[in-house]
Amino acid sequence: MTEAADEAGSPASRHLIAVHGNFASSAWWDDLRATPPQGWTVHTPVLPGFAGTGHEGEVSIGGYAEWLTCYVAERELERPVLLGHSLGGAVVLETASRDPDTYAGLILAASAPLGGLVTPEENYPVLELLPSNASLLELSLGALFPSGRPANFSQLLGDAVRMAPDLYSGNARALAAWSVAPEALAGLPVLVMGGQLDLLITPEMVRAQGEALGVPVRLLAEFGHSFPQEAPGAFL
Repeated sequence: MTEAADEAGSPASRHLIAVHGNFASSAWWDDLRATPPQGWTVHTPVLPGFAGTGHEGEVSIGGYAEWLTCYVAERELERPVLLGHSLGGAVVLETASRDPDTYAGLILAASAPLGGLVTPEENYPVLELLPSNASLLELSLGALFPSGRPANFSQLLGDAVRMAPDLYSGNARALAAWSVAPEALAGLPVLVMGGQLDLLITPEMVRAQGEALGVPVRLLAEFGHSFPQEAPGAFL
């Protein structure tokens, strides 16, 4: 399941693959698809198990990376740039680390840290409640947009509800078990971005990621974890 878009009337010569985060879908990139960077085609795949898609086997970042690798190969996309938000950041980091020469660069937007992201054990009962508690899920999702919910929030919420039940805790366990060595990405251009008001991937985490990769970071003031959706113009 995927969608692609380029700027109207302008032939696209390069490919940007935008990978969503946890509880998410391709709808999180609606603004990026509507106004893509000039000369680029934007691809917005839906990872398996998200937004009503099927999922089989173990829930792992490595499994998502294998799926993304196949996605790129099947479409014969020549050296695309990978953009990952939140959990999607871990997916693109893992994907690129396995074969960095296949990709032209990485954009990490509020990405999971290189050493993984550990969810406290006391939070897992709450995660298990989310599939059956729409109000709690809406509250949790809404907290990612401190400057205001986007116009398509109802669709984002609907897609979150349709995530496979085993992914609610499974994705948290997968992020806790995953890590990637910065050396595996040596030579690959990387842009690291974060939101100044992000309580999940804090500015300190973003700065540490930039330091580990040896690149400067860009923090968007007045926006939180979902700054690509809160401030699509500034993000672009």
